[in-house]
Amino acid sequence: MEYLIQNRDPLFSLIIFVGLIFIISFFSYVWAMGRSKKQKESLESFFAKFRNDANEGIDELLRRNDSKEALLLLAQAYTKSGDYEKAIAIYTHLKDRFDQKDILLELAKLYSKAGFLARSMAMHEEILRFFPRDRKALRNLLLLYEKMGKLQDALAVGEILEELGESGLNRAYIQALIAIKESDTRRLLQLYNDHPKLLRPIFEYLFREDYILAWRHLQPGDYVKIVDILWYLPKEKIQTDDPFLQEIYSAKGYVDMVRESQIFAFDLLLHYPKAELEFEYVCTSCKSTYPFAFYRCTQCASIGSCEVEMIITQKKRSNEENYTF
Repeated sequence: MEYLIQNRDPLFSLIIFVGLIFIISFFSYVWAMGRSKKQKESLESFFAKFRNDANEGIDELLRRNDSKEALLLLAQAYTKSGDYEKAIAIYTHLKDRFDQKDILLELAKLYSKAGFLARSMAMHEEILRFFPRDRKALRNLLLLYEKMGKLQDALAVGEILEELGESGLNRAYIQALIAIKESDTRRLLQLYNDHPKLLRPIFEYLFREDYILAWRHLQPGDYVKIVDILWYLPKEKIQTDDPFLQEIYSAKGYVDMVRESQIFAFDLLLHYPKAELEFEYVCTSCKSTYPFAFYRCTQCASIGSCEVEMIITQKKRSNEENYTF
């Protein structure tokens, strides 16, 4: 200590100070790492216990039950309830024991529902190595490629399905998605003429990118099929050279060309300004209902099955109307 007092060199004092800070920081770091490791081990122990508790019943069931039919029914029940982990455990057990194509397909499809798209895709590709003409596997694989944005691969699968005798709508739909991605309006108009069911994706794109071209090629008979798209067009993009268009845009308040309409929703809007028009979308194939438009039904995978239903609601008050001055 006497030595330190006698040697009051500022540089020496600075070295001592920095050394003390380093020692304190080192031990603080070691303590924090140890604490973090204990917390991690504790969490892992907790989750391991949770997983074991969750799967204890299903593991016991798999050990005791040799009935394929009973296990399939149970797996379907778990799938419907959204308990994909237990359903996958059952199908994996059945796959190891029976190794049948239908079980493999169900397992691959279940992986897709659970969000493991890459795993599902790989399993479908493996199935097709042994059963290259299986239509169910091909349809599922096409949907997976489409979801993952592998449109060229999806197109190739669509061509195979068409060669197997299925409709060319799947292939045309993928071609439309590619044409939209590449801004190929000429190809889109050709697809619209050949496949009217592709109306919605094609004209949703055209009205967004080139509304003049869209009006030039849209057939009047298709107006009602995309009434929601026409309804939401800004005023500067509308056209009123058809009775239906005069009614819809008079009902919206863009123009004042008609006083009544044969369409109930438009007629009500013309006579009741406090009403508002909203839309609901129904799949004509499986009758599923959605609050949003779709190109391909997420339930049954049908293309061009989106039917628009007009719903009258009370007009929402603006923020200014909610204030009291």
